[in-house]
Parts: sequence; C-alpha cells; structure tokens
Amino acid sequence: KDCAALSGGELARLRFAELALERPNLMFLDEPTNHLDIYMRESLTQALLQLMEKKPLSKINVSELCTRAGVGRVSFYRNFDSMDDILVQHLKKCTDEWWRDFSQKEVESFYTDFWPELLEQYRANGHLVRLLYENNASHLIKDHIFACCRTTFEVDEEESYARAALAGALYGMVDEWIKRGMGSLPENFSIRKIINLIPRQEALT
Repeated sequence: KDCAALSGGELARLRFAELALERPNLMFLDEPTNHLDIYMRESLTQALLQLMEKKPLSKINVSELCTRAGVGRVSFYRNFDSMDDILVQHLKKCTDEWWRDFSQKEVESFYTDFWPELLEQYRANGHLVRLLYENNASHLIKDHIFACCRTTFEVDEEESYARAALAGALYGMVDEWIKRGMGSLPENFSIRKIINLIPRQEALT
C-alpha cells in the first residue's frame, strides 16, 4: 500500500514501527494508551445498549456491563462516572458533528432551520431515544441538552442563566415531541416564533 494512501493513524503506526526497528535505548510516548480508552468507551457503550434491549437500565450493574463488554471495572471507572454518563456521552457524540456544522450558519438560518435539524438528529437516533423512554431514563435527554448548551460556571452568571433557560425550553419541547411519536412539527414552528411568545418586560410591570 502506498504511503500517500495511508490515514493519519496508519502513518503514526508506520513511523512507530520504523523507530522500533532502530532499537533505540529510550522512547518517550505521549499518551500511548489513548486509543485503548476510545476502544473501551465504544465497547462499554455498545454493551450497555445491547443489555438495555433485554432488561431495564435500573437492573444492569457495572460488573455485568464490564463482562458483556469484555473489559475490567477499572476501565469503566476511568472513562465514565456512571452508566447514565455512558448514554449522555453517546447522545452528545451522535449530535456533535451536526452541531459543529450547524453552528456556523447565519443567524436567520439558525432561527428557521434549528428545530427541524435538531429533531432530525433525535429521529435518526430514534432507537436509542425509545430505549431511554422505555427505561424511564428520559431525563438523560435533558442532561444531553443541558450539556450541549454548556450551562457551567465557566461562563458569566447572566449568560449561564440565559443558557439554562434555553436548555429548559428545548427539553420541554423535545420531550413533548418524542412523546407524540417524533412526527412532524406544526407548520412554521421556529425558535423565533417561540421567542415572540415570551411576554415583553413592559407587559409584566
């Protein structure tokens, strides 16, 4: 295979092999097991989804999950805080690529296209969404939306409240849409229309 056709990872492995053939006395490796963590996370995620097909999430324990994934408990606790964390991270991974592209759109496109595109992401992962609702774990959709809105102490107080308000509104409407069968939205439904429904400050005084 021509080197020009190799991926970045393949080139890195080729270079490592070249260095090993030179038999150096000492080699410094930057995060040599990083790729193993990626494999562990994927194995644990898929194992959990498979187990959820057969039994409620609340009945699955860490030992059973690790046995199904073929990894040790240490690998679980090194990569995740809980089984809920596995599902939230998986949801985020499913939508991250879309969000990176969508966030670059013009403001007007954000107002008109956000809802259809966001809900299409959930619809594309409908099997996972249904698993969560069947397991009384719909709160993980909320956790996912709040994680995407990044409501943390890293932003100033005013922006943090604004993000929390947006995340709460998003979750409420997504939850209602999912419970209604993930069909089509009402015609002309958009974020701008939602914003226009919010009472003006002068009307409250």
